Amino acid sequence: MPTAVYSDRPASILAHLNPARMLSTLWTHRALAIQLARRDIEARYKSQKLGLLWAVLNPLVLLAIYTFVFGVVFPNRVGGMREEHLGLYALNVFLGLVTFGLFRDLFNHAPGLVVGNRNYVKRVVFPLEVLTIADFLSCLFNMLIGVAVWLVGYLAIQREAPPMETVLFPVLIIPVALLGLAASWFLSALTVFVRDLSNAVEMISTVLFFLTPIFYSLNNVPPLMREVLQFNPMAQAVEGARAAMIRGEQPDWRNWSITLVTAALAALFSYAFFTKARRAFADVL
Repeated sequence: MPTAVYSDRPASILAHLNPARMLSTLWTHRALAIQLARRDIEARYKSQKLGLLWAVLNPLVLLAIYTFVFGVVFPNRVGGMREEHLGLYALNVFLGLVTFGLFRDLFNHAPGLVVGNRNYVKRVVFPLEVLTIADFLSCLFNMLIGVAVWLVGYLAIQREAPPMETVLFPVLIIPVALLGLAASWFLSALTVFVRDLSNAVEMISTVLFFLTPIFYSLNNVPPLMREVLQFNPMAQAVEGARAAMIRGEQPDWRNWSITLVTAALAALFSYAFFTKARRAFADVL
């Protein structure tokens, strides 16, 4: 009778590049991810007197500041027309903030996910990759609040319902979510070994923020720079969301498809890197 042989030799990273295995693992631990996300949301807002109202106030205050600076002090309308009224400009900016915000939050939280949860690292059976999913659900909750605020603002400013293409937003945001997950898995694992990476993440996040057409349109950018910025997947996501939700147009599905495939591959490789590096977390921390 053959005997099973077990080896302590670490598996090749290629062994972790199995999308079916990745999805199966994440689905198996979905209840744990939801529980961790709920606990994070409750800890963030439950003890505060205004509670969830802060999730609405924070983006509104930032929107007011950005709209004043870029819409009044340095007027540069998103549509490229200076006669575009300030309310419509605010809707464009806020939609850009909401769309980019999902990626930005996942990107900025990544360095502290594993390093800040040493107690989970010490547990041999705890699925550390779920920490990223839990953070994603928490960030998604904040994004949904932002979308709700945008819808109310659209009704108040435009005095009409948003275009029917607004229902495409959940589809348009999929590449952004996958890129955020990819960044989270990769950076959270790498920060375990390179602690000062968190400083670089803050700088890169700020650079990406201003290289994404949130306060401006790609049409306002000089042709040479426009060709460069079009490679920014966040730029494609923001422009696609505006086309659908403000102008009532179909987004560029070709660019969306390219970004989706790229983001899915990035998420798979980052997950593989995380699961491969996970064996050394306990020793380093």
